[in-house]
Formats: sequence, C-alpha cells, structure tokens
Amino acid sequence: MKKIILLFLITITVPTLWSCANNNGKTLSSDGTTVTDSTLCQFSNIDADKMFACVNDEGDSLYFDNSFSAFWPQIINGKPCPELQQALFRAMTDSTDLNELDKVIDFLLNPANYTDIQSDQLIPVNAVKQDEGKLSTSEVDVIMQSMTDRLLLYHLGTYSYMAGGAHGIYANNYVTYDLKTEKAVAFEDIIADTTLLRNVTFKAIKQAYDYDKDDLFIPDNGLLPLPRDFYIEGSALHVVYQVYEIASYAQGMIDAPIYPHMLKPEEIKQLYTPYGLELLDLND
Repeated sequence: MKKIILLFLITITVPTLWSCANNNGKTLSSDGTTVTDSTLCQFSNIDADKMFACVNDEGDSLYFDNSFSAFWPQIINGKPCPELQQALFRAMTDSTDLNELDKVIDFLLNPANYTDIQSDQLIPVNAVKQDEGKLSTSEVDVIMQSMTDRLLLYHLGTYSYMAGGAHGIYANNYVTYDLKTEKAVAFEDIIADTTLLRNVTFKAIKQAYDYDKDDLFIPDNGLLPLPRDFYIEGSALHVVYQVYEIASYAQGMIDAPIYPHMLKPEEIKQLYTPYGLELLDLND
C-alpha cells in the first residue's frame, strides 16, 4: 500500500536546533562552525508539492497532485543520524534498497515506479485542472511525535487516492529510535514470545474496540497476524494494524495499546526481551 503513496519533491528549508537528551554538552561541527551547547538535535523543515500531467493511451487527461512535508532529522546528539533517516526512508517507500537521499528522491518522484505510465509521458505542471481530467493525489507528513530521555518517536501519516478508486487509502506508520544505541527499534528486538503477543493483542483490541474475532480478518489457521507497525508510549506497547490488514475499511486503522496491568508479572517477563523490558521501563 505504501508504494502508491508517492511522487514528492523534497526541498529543505531553515534548519532548527532542539534540546536533545543524552548529548552531554558535546561539540558539534557544521559547515565550518563549531557549536558547543546542550541543544544538539538539528532538524530541517521540509514542505513541498509536485504536480504532473499526462495523457494516457485512451486519450484521457491524468493529473497527479503530490505533497510531502517533514520535520526531518539531521543531527541527533551532535552527530549525523543515517540509521534514523534510513528507517524513515524504508517506512515511506517500503523498500530496503533505497538508503541514500538522492536515490529516494528519484524513486519517489518517478510515477513509472507505481503506474503503467512511462516517465517520458509525464509533464510537470504548475496547476492541476481538476475539471478537465482524472486527478490522483498523495500526501505524506513526517513528524516527530514525541521524545523522551531514551526514545524518539516519528509518525509518518500517508494518504493516497488513485483516480477512479472508490476511496483513498491512509496509513499511520511509526519509527522508534533509541537515542542510547543510535538505532531504530525493530519489533523482534523487544518481543520474545509471539504466541503470547497474539493472545494479548486480541485482548487489547477487544478492550479498545470491543471487537470479537468474527469482526476481524482472521486467517484459516485461526492466528491473529503479527503486526508490522508499533510504537512505545510510556510502559504501553501500541500494536498498530493498517487499514484492511485485519479489519474492513469502515473499521479503519487499529491501534491497540498493551498496558502492563493486562499481563501477569510472569507474562510481562515472558512477552518482552530484556531490551524490551528496558525500553518500556518494566524491570521493577
């Protein structure tokens, strides 16, 4: 689904400095200027639009109106943060092959990656004539949702509508970054028992939405699919299923928080890895 949410032109504007945990007054060198401060997290605001027009083989006029905005990480704790940037790229493009900014830009700007239209048929335009042809749109918003002394959470909100479709598709993806290890947190890093995870996730969905198994798309094996998206909020692990993953479009995205009180003490230690217990502050 993420691969149809595409075609952006990235333009970086004025960088900003934010207070960032664990920097310990490090010295940052940037553009020949040395800065010693406790505010050594640098981000850039990105806000851009790109529009295309073309005529397909049937003679129909097609238009693409695409936008991209982001609070983009440049420096974390006084150092470049390629691991975080690449994790965000993967979340946006659903690709592990694109890990350099120029490659990602080329990939996102080329409609030929997502449609049957040849790239030489697409013409950049200044305005989309909505009353004269079919209009497809896509939007991506990348924001920093929260930051603690240990974790930085990024939220990627995406929406796309392909002309002729019954409705658009949206998604809320997340990237959790460990400021201590300087790595993005993977699901397998924090979960030790996937069978227990399935059981407690269904319990969390029941509690949050009052859905029974008959309300969900459960495979013939009867097992709830493992989630692909998650985020940590305090001591709660939020399990996220996108639209259509386990429920109908009308039911929307499912965000089911697993709180510690939903588990017995021995189950908490069974569900999470030692690293997961540390990140969720559940060692006591």
